Amino acid sequence: MKTFLLRIVMRDGSTGHHHGLYADGFAAVITALENFPEAMRISATRVMA
Repeated sequence: MKTFLLRIVMRDGSTGHHHGLYADGFAAVITALENFPEAMRISATRVMA
C-alpha cells in the first residue's frame, strides 16, 4: 500500500483533499469517484515518505 493525496473539485467549484492508503493511483481515483460521483476533477499524487 502507498500513500496518495487526492484532490477533488466539485461542480460548484468547491475543493477537497484527502490522504489515504491505496494499492495504486488508479485505485485511489476509483474510490474517490465512488464517493464523489458528481466530481468534475479528481487527481491522485503519490506521497513519498
